[in-house]
Amino acid sequence: MAAKRKKRRHRGAAGKANADLTAHIRSLGLTSVGQYQAWCRDHGFNGALNKSWQERRQERKVADRAIDEELAEQEFVRHISALGLETVADYTAWCTAHGLSTGTHKSAAQRKKECDLAERLKSDAVLARMKNHTRRPQETIRAIYEGKLSEAELNRPHLQKIQRAFDGLGRDRKGRRALLQLLLHVEKRGDFFDVKPAIVRLGPSDGNTFIEGLGALAHWHKRWLRDPGEWRPDSHNGRKQFGSLARHLLAKYDVPAFMDIAWFLGEEDEARQQQGWFVHVGTGGNIRKADVPLTLTKKMAHLFLESPHDYTIYEAFRRGQILGLGGEEPLVRAVNSTRLGSSFECEDFWHKVVHFFVNNPMLDPDEVGPIVDYIHNQKYVPREETVGGEVVQLPPEQPNFSIKGRSMVKLLRQVEFWHRQLARQNRLPAKVWAPSGLNELDWTATDNYGNEKERWTITELLSAKELSLEGRRMHHCVGSYANNCKTGKSSIWTMQVTTPEDETHRVMTIAVQNGSRSITQARGKCNARPNGRTPSGKRRDFSKEYERHLRKSRHVLYLWREQEGLSMSRGV
Repeated sequence: MAAKRKKRRHRGAAGKANADLTAHIRSLGLTSVGQYQAWCRDHGFNGALNKSWQERRQERKVADRAIDEELAEQEFVRHISALGLETVADYTAWCTAHGLSTGTHKSAAQRKKECDLAERLKSDAVLARMKNHTRRPQETIRAIYEGKLSEAELNRPHLQKIQRAFDGLGRDRKGRRALLQLLLHVEKRGDFFDVKPAIVRLGPSDGNTFIEGLGALAHWHKRWLRDPGEWRPDSHNGRKQFGSLARHLLAKYDVPAFMDIAWFLGEEDEARQQQGWFVHVGTGGNIRKADVPLTLTKKMAHLFLESPHDYTIYEAFRRGQILGLGGEEPLVRAVNSTRLGSSFECEDFWHKVVHFFVNNPMLDPDEVGPIVDYIHNQKYVPREETVGGEVVQLPPEQPNFSIKGRSMVKLLRQVEFWHRQLARQNRLPAKVWAPSGLNELDWTATDNYGNEKERWTITELLSAKELSLEGRRMHHCVGSYANNCKTGKSSIWTMQVTTPEDETHRVMTIAVQNGSRSITQARGKCNARPNGRTPSGKRRDFSKEYERHLRKSRHVLYLWREQEGLSMSRGV
């Protein structure tokens, strides 16, 4: 027998009334009967619970109106804040001053009009203050020192540099005061507020402006020997003016001009160390007794101090070292164009290599770069092999490599064999890396009539296979950079040109040191330089068209360097 259907349970009148009351209380934004009765008393309603639908509708209207008023009040407060005001009284006074209605209930269009007016007035005030800063720069410098200028008022590059120079001194109050004193004096006497690079070869890198150089001088305020207010420039050249000021503050004795570069290297420890060498020499110290990265003889120290003004301090050390050992200037230039011109890491070993070069005076200087690359790769660069589908890192090929007792002829054969190995590596393991972050170049040359002639590109190589192909086509050893590219230390770029006949040719390979944003190598086929100089016996392999492209490549390289703000190592 089928079970009897359970009768539907009907809710009684009391239950329905309670449910309606609960729903009504919630519609008013309340949660309990007690809150509802208190709300009724506050708004002039009867506190009874049983009410008609007309009474409850009236209560909901009052509640909705209260919510609308609250929202309007919040919107009004936000509007006052957007105008840069704080109170209703401030708003009323502002509206009166600008001929506007003082009412607080306004339409969205009226409030937008008021906001637009406030923005216009603010811009006019900033512009007026900026004009005042231009007319009275010393007051502006003091205002930056005291933190009285807003970010909007620091929209000029030299003002931003000044603020960063103060920030770079942190909590050093005396240092900040010293920088203020410098800025106020040189504003009247010197020409240091140009934000172009102070040292052209460093490019627009951090620290490379005269303003940042002044900040570096202020960092050494405890070692100042003279009052900056007594300094007078003796030249119209900004670089010479700065050198004169640095020597006025920190030197009793002559300091070679190339050491000025120390003040434009930023705030890193290496920069502070080189600034310390400037102060050491300027106060009569012997450079041999300073904390330098190599051992110098008396002769080497003397030759170091005689280095040309456009050398870096590291390059000057190499010059003193090589000439002191009996080498010649061509060898100096060749060594400084390699990694040895910007690093003294593992100097105990590399000193012997430099001595080896000196003892082989008939060595073609153009062979120095490939030899240094080969030795670095064999002794310091780990190898990678794929074993069972996994990439395994192995020690360098010759971690115990020694230059002692080697024959230059045999070493050159080994270098040549290594280059051929790199060129034959068609089946390389999957070795790819992320882009360096630098932008590529795409530039089209035009003739005098504006007609397009040749399209030049500089693009990044992002795999070992691409490096290998570049090395085979250009007949050099760029494939040795694969590990450095993978670790992010370096990036390799290929410069190519497409002719009007739609033929594409490789012109140059470029190596960039990513950390310092410096172009360290720029070589054409068979290691040809941008100026056309090539290793002995290689020029005969070049067509006249390629030689023309090679000459043009220097201009294209300069365009890319300017676009990306790169510096360029000496000898590139």
